[in-house]
Amino acid sequence: MDGITVTATNLARRMGKLLNQVRRGRTPLIITWHGRPEAAVVSIDEYRSLIAARERLRQLERDEPLVQQATAQLGVTRREAHLLIAEARQDVYTLIERAHERNPNASPDVLVPLIEEAREAARDWQCSAPS
Repeated sequence: MDGITVTATNLARRMGKLLNQVRRGRTPLIITWHGRPEAAVVSIDEYRSLIAARERLRQLERDEPLVQQATAQLGVTRREAHLLIAEARQDVYTLIERAHERNPNASPDVLVPLIEEAREAARDWQCSAPS
């Protein structure tokens, strides 16, 4: 395991110095409890990078059924399917943004049900579209 390893007790004594090492050197700090690694402290940049990577992975997992559907129905490659999905997603978000700009005083309590209504209409449209 790369990084500085420190016991919880030692961490309490040397917190300022250790945090400076993490911040400056981007070296993770591994905190042990009874000899076992239990937690890690990383720089804020590393943390943000990890969160972004986790979100990208979750998005890929959520998109997988759509990718499979696009490759099967449209005969496109997985890469092309990902690009189509990303483009469609951006188009939908743009529509939502425009609706919000045109109705700046509308609360989420109004807009969210309308978005859900549009989602259901799109689902009904998909089910009734010829294959």
